[in-house]
Amino acid sequence: MDFFNVKQQYYTGNFKEALSYLQKSADDNSEVAEFYKAQSLRAIGQLKSFKSQSSLGPVLETYVAGLETRNLVDLENAVSKHKSLFSLNFLASALAAQGEFESAIQTCNEGLTGELGPGATELALLAVQISVLDPRKASKGAQILQNYLAATEDTYANEDEIIINLAESYVNFALGREVSGSNFYFFEELSQTLPSWKTQLALLSSHLQQSNLPEAQAIVDLLESEFYQTQAESAKLYTTELIANKITLAAMQGEHVDELREKLLEISPNHPLSQDYRANDAKFDEIVAKYA
Repeated sequence: MDFFNVKQQYYTGNFKEALSYLQKSADDNSEVAEFYKAQSLRAIGQLKSFKSQSSLGPVLETYVAGLETRNLVDLENAVSKHKSLFSLNFLASALAAQGEFESAIQTCNEGLTGELGPGATELALLAVQISVLDPRKASKGAQILQNYLAATEDTYANEDEIIINLAESYVNFALGREVSGSNFYFFEELSQTLPSWKTQLALLSSHLQQSNLPEAQAIVDLLESEFYQTQAESAKLYTTELIANKITLAAMQGEHVDELREKLLEISPNHPLSQDYRANDAKFDEIVAKYA
């Protein structure tokens, strides 16, 4: 099966379209097919409906259970018995979901230091995605990606180009590299060829980093239009990030952000901006109490 269209749709947030392409080869029970089926279903909240037909079955079953119970012992045992790069991907994802970022990155690195095969590019991307969640670990993700590209001598399948470009863009964002260069043009092209909530939000972030406020406001208006708001599943999935970007935009425009902050705190108390706001608020209260 050719996975080019599957990966194009999946990595731009068009999960139903990715599933549609996978359905055209429904008899393909390879690990790569099952990985993208499971991840697409997870993104739209339907992972419980998935029944694996491949050797990944025990891993997927314990992955779903582990996300619910927050107990990963059974998943770790299943992965130890079937240590493919895709099974390591599920384990690292579950660890990251529980905030165990160091262990998650270590799991990715474990898979990428051995013999590379199917799932390696996806694992390299995951390592980057996890590392940039903590600015102190962003350079570690960049090094993992650099090592992977060196090991493969920059030779990867055409269908994996979007994965590598995404990984590089996340590193660039996190480390402040090439803000006005490759990142912007990559996301601008994606938002035109594969428009979605995800690609529009990525372009919005690029505009904000370059202080292109009118262009950023135009994307906010677009995502709040009827066309995007009627995409219920995507709206539910990405509204938190839209609000976070609106906070940044409003602050740059010199507007009050209290209402937006309260909204973000309400719907996503664990969002990095919410956590920063609570920490700063507590620090302010401490200072006031000290000098009152």
